[in-house]
Amino acid sequence: MSAIFLSFWYYNRSDRSALRFAAAFLMCALGFSINHFVLDKDTLANAIVHNTFYAAGLYLLLDGIHGAFGRKVPKVILALIGAGSVIGAIIVQVSPAELNQRILWINAVQGCMLVVSAFTLWGIWKRNWTGTATYAALCLCIVNMMTVAPYYVIRSMITEDTFFQTMYWGTMNVVATLSVLAMGGALISACVMQRLDLLRADAENDYLTGLKTRRAFEEAARLYCSSRSGDVAATLILIDLDHFKEINDDHGHTVGDQVISRFGSFLLENTRTSDMAGRMGGEEFCLLLPGTDTNGARQLATRLRETLSTLGFEGLPDKQKITASFGVAELGQRTAFGDIYPQADAALYSAKTRGRDRVVCATPPNDAGKPIRREIFLALPDGSRIPASRMAS
Repeated sequence: MSAIFLSFWYYNRSDRSALRFAAAFLMCALGFSINHFVLDKDTLANAIVHNTFYAAGLYLLLDGIHGAFGRKVPKVILALIGAGSVIGAIIVQVSPAELNQRILWINAVQGCMLVVSAFTLWGIWKRNWTGTATYAALCLCIVNMMTVAPYYVIRSMITEDTFFQTMYWGTMNVVATLSVLAMGGALISACVMQRLDLLRADAENDYLTGLKTRRAFEEAARLYCSSRSGDVAATLILIDLDHFKEINDDHGHTVGDQVISRFGSFLLENTRTSDMAGRMGGEEFCLLLPGTDTNGARQLATRLRETLSTLGFEGLPDKQKITASFGVAELGQRTAFGDIYPQADAALYSAKTRGRDRVVCATPPNDAGKPIRREIFLALPDGSRIPASRMAS
């Protein structure tokens, strides 16, 4: 398990959770080896060393799980419980406690680390199937350490002479093995899912601007247009940077990339959370504005055009300004994305043929929906919802 997670980390150095998982399984393997093959079992040194490795391994494992699912790690609580398990191991080792009492204490205390994490990780099963698998494996570990051990130790009155012949010993090993395999498999799937999410994000987001790629934008826009209520207005704006080829020819493609990147940031800074922005290729961009009619889209495009002309761009002379042409088209109640895009493109072409650096709007449809104030419009283009507190003014 440690080698598997180390391989995940080696090929994706940003995945710190995988590195923690590798260290966690290594710690547990070292603790097991020391306990069974290196030090005498009934010694204080064994109790301190192998329980320290177990506690550290469990802490790293839970730290990694929290990181993998974006949850805050209760570091202080977990560290205190882990240290308490080692201190408890020392106390029961030097006391006249029997083996059953030692097992019960150590398992119960270290199991508390799992119980605390079960609360802080509550709900991860709702995210995806890897969250479900991970939480199920966590619960199995809790059952092993907090239920199986106390039941057999107390019910059977295990003594040191009969410990290795009891049902508990066999059951503990079976459940512990299943717990490790279940947890390892679940965490492997979590690492794979994280990698897939990164690849998906790379495929859907333009590397220069952070906006959606053309494919991702069109898929989301088609989904929105097919599922939207016709009673709500929506508008598409196509934007093309003017004379961009001259920028590449005069200043080089590096400066051109910087202009594209800055313009993408500019669009994100001046649009709502509910709006969707994409780079359609080269110097062409697109905005989908849910809840906005032609008048609102014209106002936004005009503001963008006027503000853009005042911006300075790295690598360009101070006197050289960037301008853009805008084509606006509003959706009707049943307008599909494939129908509205050519209308916006035709308006953009008209803006460029009229001299560029201007906004041209297509004729609004007769069945246009009603605009909605930004403060109360909560629907994202992909159909999900966002809280009103996140809406731009």
